[in-house]
Amino acid sequence: MKLFSSMFRRAKRRNLVSDQSGVAAVEFALIGMGMFTMLSGAVDVTQAITIRRDLNRVTAEVAQVLAACKGAPGCAIPVMDSILARRANIAPKLGTVQIVMAYFTKDNNRVEEIGGYMTYLPTDVNADAMGRLENKDKGVAVVATYTHQPIILGLANDWGFTTKDFRSFKVVLSYRPPAP
Repeated sequence: MKLFSSMFRRAKRRNLVSDQSGVAAVEFALIGMGMFTMLSGAVDVTQAITIRRDLNRVTAEVAQVLAACKGAPGCAIPVMDSILARRANIAPKLGTVQIVMAYFTKDNNRVEEIGGYMTYLPTDVNADAMGRLENKDKGVAVVATYTHQPIILGLANDWGFTTKDFRSFKVVLSYRPPAP
């Protein structure tokens, strides 16, 4: 009996050492999962950077176009309507981008005479306007928002790594009255 058990142990050890057919599959599964996670993270981060860049570009360009109207409502409203009608051409990769625009006057450190597609300026946009403009200046504000759908939804949602809502704004001086 002792002889049989010792032979069995030796044979098992020999087979265990020489049989490596499943090791490669296990290594691939462990390493592949980590690599897939890193790849999906890199794709999501790259998309986030691209979306942020595109939103910043859109808001800056739309604000510059509106600033050319020099605060005149007769010019600004048709330009705003034209921009909204061509939203898909302005940001082709951001099909569901929402763009809101306004023209306004800063007077006594407050936003007055606001017009366009905003009834008020959000807090961060208002703070930027107060910092950039002097009293009696006319300015324009553009806010763009986009809700992103990640490519690999399951992994991102399971781990809570979704940054879905992107937002960008730009405030630009449109007209400064001449000094008295």
